[in-house]
Amino acid sequence: MKGVGSLDRRPAPVGARTEGICLALLLALGLLPRLAFVMLFPTRPVSDFASLVSFALLLRDVSLTASDWHWDFFNPGLPLVLSLLFRIFPSSPEATARLATAVLTGLVPALPFVLWRGVLPLRSRLFASGLLTVWPGQIVFSGVVAQDNWVLFPVVALGALAVRSLARGQGHPLAAGLLYAVGVAIRQEMLVVLVSLLAAASLGGWNRDRWKRALLTCLLAAGIPLLLLAFQRQAATGRFAVTTEHSGYSILGAYIPGATTDAWTNPRPYIASVEPSLLQDPEEAQRQGARLALREALRRPVFHAARITAFTLNFVTAGQTANLYWCLLAPEVLPPSHHARAAAFSRFVGPLLRVDMTLFLALFLATLLISPVRRSPAVWVLCAAIVLKVGLHAVTAAQGRYFLPVTALQILVIALGAQDAADRSRRRLVAAVAAGAVVATGLALLAPGAVARVQARDVDGPRTYRFTLTTPKPGGTLACGMDRGRLTDLYRAEAAIETFQRDPSPGETATVACELTGPKARLPLVLQLHDAYAPGGLPGRMYVRVAVDGNEVLRRDLAAEPGVGWMEVPFGVVGPETRRKVLIEVVAVHPDPGAAWGKAANVRFRLTRTEERR
Repeated sequence: MKGVGSLDRRPAPVGARTEGICLALLLALGLLPRLAFVMLFPTRPVSDFASLVSFALLLRDVSLTASDWHWDFFNPGLPLVLSLLFRIFPSSPEATARLATAVLTGLVPALPFVLWRGVLPLRSRLFASGLLTVWPGQIVFSGVVAQDNWVLFPVVALGALAVRSLARGQGHPLAAGLLYAVGVAIRQEMLVVLVSLLAAASLGGWNRDRWKRALLTCLLAAGIPLLLLAFQRQAATGRFAVTTEHSGYSILGAYIPGATTDAWTNPRPYIASVEPSLLQDPEEAQRQGARLALREALRRPVFHAARITAFTLNFVTAGQTANLYWCLLAPEVLPPSHHARAAAFSRFVGPLLRVDMTLFLALFLATLLISPVRRSPAVWVLCAAIVLKVGLHAVTAAQGRYFLPVTALQILVIALGAQDAADRSRRRLVAAVAAGAVVATGLALLAPGAVARVQARDVDGPRTYRFTLTTPKPGGTLACGMDRGRLTDLYRAEAAIETFQRDPSPGETATVACELTGPKARLPLVLQLHDAYAPGGLPGRMYVRVAVDGNEVLRRDLAAEPGVGWMEVPFGVVGPETRRKVLIEVVAVHPDPGAAWGKAANVRFRLTRTEERR
């Protein structure tokens, strides 16, 4: 096909033995570092990653259409694959999921080497695969059971296939459609992000004689698997759709006041302060998320424009550093014996990941400068997917791990740029690389300060919250109101509170006043509260107290004893006639100034049945 620059020229053939040796070397270099890393740091799945594992266990143990809350938040692609692996290796689901993730991501570097055979020279294929092999930001994240890790395989495969199709002028609609469906099944925004790659890989350019047949084949290859997933969701939830309903809810978590601390926060506490009635209908709350997010965006348009700009620049230059929390730094992701070693390694590797991302960005920008659209359509097709991915997360919700596919596609672009560089003058190449380096370095240096300035202006004032905690049916309810302190987290049966000030003054409180109502069928219920301050040895700073019907039944100094754990306030057997007043208070006694005791003394509490305690 004409018009793809240096890809017009067929590379010199390579012997089968050389191909085999190179492929074996790439597989070894892709798999061994990742497997070694997850053995050294056996990351436990937490948060969304733990939910993906539990979703897979549900599909394995109950049925592939088992109805559960997981369908509200996750696409079934990754859990479906894991459920099959759990049937084969049933003994340790967490270890199986972790090793499977490391193996799959270790296979990704071989994709451009294989798919670009006959399209690019051996050295260019080795360059692309080599960069994916030694990509440090992915290696350290390779044990995390994240959709963002698993989607790398279809994204890189479809990107490499698009380059091959454009170079040969011949599409691969069946393979392209299937890869697209797999990508969408794992992460639903790929429905939009991968469109340019799907078109290029399916059609391979414009050919009137073949495009109708290729288009039909592509639609069937992508449509049939996605149709089956839609039927699976309908059987489980009654809703015929490929995507979840939580997108608006997810967007809201990026726009509410105070969300910039972690780039996203659970929006349920915000809803409890502005429209608490929505919490009675979780599906309606999810549907109304986009409306509430738009309201917040219009209330502070300049702020959100600055927030979007600052965080997007930070994620494209330092997103992989943020991923260290989920694989090394969060207290629960590793056994306590590994914490010191993980912290030391994070201090060492963190700056290197920033340099790594900045270097990739610099080379990516340099490639764009030397790649005219007419001569290098493959570069710009890949670039379109990158822009869609970055743009979607810029205006919706973003976390560092969401940008792993962006870096992977950047690497493919860089490899094509290296191939194109042979046709460019030395002066132009030097100028392009210098310009890319200056821009990337400037963004990397400016982004952290820009994020800090945005965070300093993201002030959330005092709020009044109304919410209800409920146990599974048949169960009791705890109808609560809070007008002192912050409600920092909220789920069906669980909430978390802290003082309003990060550094509270003596006497400041976070107070929740609730009324306990029993179920129709009499059941034993208990209130559990979590002491999360592990170090101990600092008595007299903060304490939590619980009073039932005006009588204090629990008082605990949160920082006196080392360790974490749950405290209990048993309510006994309660029924429909039960009406008890429950007061929960976190009290600042003598907190050390500047020690952030408000955050340190965050207290999580939940209502549960006695037999369901864990």
